[in-house]
Amino acid sequence: MKNSINILFAGDFAPCRRFEKIVLEKEEQVFGDLLPLIKNADISFVNLECSLTLCNKPIEKSGPPIKSDPKCIEALKSFSIIGLANNHVMDFDKKGLTDTLKACESINTPTVGAGTNLQEAQEFKIIEKDGFKLAIIALAEHEFNQADEHRAGSAPIDAIDNYHQIKQAKEQSDIVIVTLHAGNEYFPYPSPNARKLCKHYIDLGVEAVICHHPHVPGAYEYYNKKPIFYSIGNFLFDNEKPPQDWDEGYMVDMEVDKDNKDIKNITLIPYNQSIEIGGLKHMENKEKENFLKKIEDYRLLLENEKSYQREWKTFVEKQANSYILRQYVPNFFKGVGFLAKKISFVNLFLKSRNVLDKLNLIRCQSHHELLKASLESKMEK
Repeated sequence: MKNSINILFAGDFAPCRRFEKIVLEKEEQVFGDLLPLIKNADISFVNLECSLTLCNKPIEKSGPPIKSDPKCIEALKSFSIIGLANNHVMDFDKKGLTDTLKACESINTPTVGAGTNLQEAQEFKIIEKDGFKLAIIALAEHEFNQADEHRAGSAPIDAIDNYHQIKQAKEQSDIVIVTLHAGNEYFPYPSPNARKLCKHYIDLGVEAVICHHPHVPGAYEYYNKKPIFYSIGNFLFDNEKPPQDWDEGYMVDMEVDKDNKDIKNITLIPYNQSIEIGGLKHMENKEKENFLKKIEDYRLLLENEKSYQREWKTFVEKQANSYILRQYVPNFFKGVGFLAKKISFVNLFLKSRNVLDKLNLIRCQSHHELLKASLESKMEK
């Protein structure tokens, strides 16, 4: 019996839109020359980024609801575990989630990160291989998707609850890995708070943190000799007008020493994914070399605090007008970001005192909680 075990992590799998027909036809062959790597992994994880349901009643939310035929689950039958903690798991309410859970059950693959109530959603899963026990905890940011005591949904990011989850998982397993559905779309670096949170999980005894959601391959770093991957990109996700790097991603292959119970080697496996390819294709030669250099450059920048803060500030400045304007216009529309860039609408709404009041409502924990509850009460009405 070998003294190491390899654990493979893949990002966001959404067999929707134009990909639905392709996945129904190809099933797991949609992964192309990456399929042998998935099949040969001792343990493999993927984030299922859409509801698998025939239900046609989406919830009211910001952002598009997405789903696909439950038969698309056949593509994931070689994975060891499927993550469901993400912002689309509740797009078709409890019906969509229960249909998704049934689809996963149909291929005898366990899920983690979502359930019909908070207790179920927060249950970690232990995958055992050759006597080695890996505990996986899957969490997601709050985007119309989270479970509570009486509502189905995904497991939330909650410092206190997560502490107890990690503590219990450590008591029952050899190592614990957290997957986190979080981050800013199309930004390859973590926000300061997300970065702090991931390091906190490492401090609690987690062996690694794997993040997905930004839709682009992003940076990683080591903290206390433990890896944190902030965005591994789309695994399979259609977009008719894909932003830069949408069609690129990488899987993370970790070799874990079973005796020492730590990660002794990590390999990044880059790929392209698109409708034109008909699925996924492993990057090779110069393309692979250039991609890995880009990810390494991200890592080096992240290690330089001044450079990282400058990158974050630049990103904030680009998004600021659009984000602020969305709080004022009576109806959100796709062109609001374009208008924010071209016309100084924001200056019409914000005055010095006004900015301070609004900042206090969001920044102060008590004000923020009351503001959130007030908006939720309006939504319920």
